Amino acid sequence: MKGKLNEAKDHLMSGISYALPVIIAGSLVVAVAKLIGIIGGVTNLDAYADASGFYHYVYLFQNVGWAAIGLLNLVLAGYIAYSIAGKPALAAGFVGGVLATSTNAGFLGAVVAGFFVGWLTNWVKKHVRITGPAASSLPLIILPLITVGATGILMSLILGGPLGWLNQTLLDWVTEMCKNDTNVIILALILGAMIGFDLGGPVNKAAWMAGNALFMSGIYLPSIMINVAICIPPLGYGIATLLRKKNYSTTFKEAGNGALIMGLIGVTEGAIPFTLRSPGKLIPLNVIACAIGSAVTMGLGAYVKMPPIGGMYGFFTIGNGWAYLVGGLVGAFIIGICANLFVNFTEEETAAADDAVDDIDISFDEIEIK
Repeated sequence: MKGKLNEAKDHLMSGISYALPVIIAGSLVVAVAKLIGIIGGVTNLDAYADASGFYHYVYLFQNVGWAAIGLLNLVLAGYIAYSIAGKPALAAGFVGGVLATSTNAGFLGAVVAGFFVGWLTNWVKKHVRITGPAASSLPLIILPLITVGATGILMSLILGGPLGWLNQTLLDWVTEMCKNDTNVIILALILGAMIGFDLGGPVNKAAWMAGNALFMSGIYLPSIMINVAICIPPLGYGIATLLRKKNYSTTFKEAGNGALIMGLIGVTEGAIPFTLRSPGKLIPLNVIACAIGSAVTMGLGAYVKMPPIGGMYGFFTIGNGWAYLVGGLVGAFIIGICANLFVNFTEEETAAADDAVDDIDISFDEIEIK
């Protein structure tokens, strides 16, 4: 059972890795278009949809970003299926993703469709056999007919309604939380803690995908919480190497320089080498720092003014952008200070252990084989 769960997690992570560039690129394009409009005093580019002139073209450019963001469910479902069953699963996976969007099943529907298509494709390849001249029709006609047809039935007639209701219920719940200051802080604590827990693993990605599912529905506030939390761990360990250089080996110092950059652009995996040094101490620290940093951002009054982009430089896309910067730095300095108090990164303990292994004298002279 554990092996099956790990395998499913790997397929999910594969699908998410393909979806990441789509959502990031789309968000950046929308943010750039919004920024151009704000510089010119235009807060709503939709007003120029049927107009002419410069801002009409900016509006069209903005729609390029929205088109990319709209591909999220299609790419996610398609490449989960691809991870499970290869290219024969892509067509039905893409169809499942489109149906997840059209039925409002959203991110959850895309995940279900991707796994269903992948497993069904493998079953068809294993159990359906055609011999003779018609054998060539299996991959081009029979398999797509079965997988696309079954996926259509599953998503349109069986699961589309229930998953759509569940997705809408979650959206409504988060929307209500975003309207209340106290609930916003609680939501920030939860999402921040999830981001810091496994640094790009399934819990981290669950929070990230939830934020992007809400983003696609026009609810941007959770993305701000997530974006600032993503920056905190790598930025924190980078700062830690600067605060107490003697606590770090040359290798960790070099990793700290990279972590600073990853923190600025929002790549949470930059904290993994440091966290692995002492997971029992540093995973809780990451969780606390990300939760507090995200909550501080919200508590100081960060608000939505356009679709937010990730990285510390994304502060310009956020209302009260200074609150975003302060929250990120608060979380980063919690890690920067406490990591140095909790853990020795000089690798001396590892070196001593290696020396102890080297000093062991193994002799086979006295072994008697009977």
